[in-house]
Amino acid sequence: MKAHFTIFATTALLFATAWTSPGYNNEPADVATVSVTKIQDAGFSFLRAHRQGKNILASWGLTSGDGIIGFQVQKTYEDPTDPYAYWEDVSALPCSGNRSYNATDNNVYPGYSNYRVVALKADGSSFVSGIATVRIVSRN
Repeated sequence: MKAHFTIFATTALLFATAWTSPGYNNEPADVATVSVTKIQDAGFSFLRAHRQGKNILASWGLTSGDGIIGFQVQKTYEDPTDPYAYWEDVSALPCSGNRSYNATDNNVYPGYSNYRVVALKADGSSFVSGIATVRIVSRN
């Protein structure tokens, strides 16, 4: 009896989560959703990405810009936690001493786009921001 209940509960859970997966909630075709993960390095105060027209605008801030000479904005369509994911360069910016920066991605396609920023330091080292994910349902 206990085994039957376990099988029934597992089946019900799988069935219920299948209807709440992305793409099954009847969102309008032009909706973009944004999520921001925790920043990995203490040098970044925030990273956000959102749809702006037909493009994606990534914005980030620094707690300290000591030794930073530039930034490389990258994106992937793959799982961003996969160490073998391919990160495509979106843009490069020099560090101007400001506390916040932004970059625009003009090459956007429907699906999930994950963004990160790599801060390049004068000594040749670098550190990486957290990940911001944008879901584009349609490119209207």
